[in-house]
Amino acid sequence: MNPFLDLLLFLATLIYSYLEAFVKLFVPAKRKSVRGELVLITGAGHGVGRATAFEFAKRQSRLVLWDINKHGVEDTAAECERLGATVQAFVVDCSKREEIYSAAEKVKKEIGDISILVNNAGVITAADLLSTQDHQVERMFEVNILAHIWVRTTTACIPTFF
Repeated sequence: MNPFLDLLLFLATLIYSYLEAFVKLFVPAKRKSVRGELVLITGAGHGVGRATAFEFAKRQSRLVLWDINKHGVEDTAAECERLGATVQAFVVDCSKREEIYSAAEKVKKEIGDISILVNNAGVITAADLLSTQDHQVERMFEVNILAHIWVRTTTACIPTFF
């Protein structure tokens, strides 16, 4: 294309974007209510998963919390109940496909279909690549990659997402 037309198109897009942002500053988009939604949060025992659970609890969601750490997930569940949410906590090792499938089936049968999935479980190793041992790499891959696929494709989630 002509460089002049490219510049003109860029400036028009830039001006439109700024105007749109200015309008949205005063006319916010309507937010969806998550009250009563069944939310599954993996890695809910600490960190971002725990904070996410608290935010959903404040909005009166029904929570299903998974974490490998029994003490952590139970503490999160107790705090979420104090905030007014209905909570079910499960100890699930997201590096083990069988545990994910088993827990997902239990959730589906006993609680219902998940409407919101926060697939937060993750593992990191605080070392450079050459210092990381093989079992640490395998664990990171199992939790950070494979577990997200297994959680997403379980029967507890798929039917309600499409």
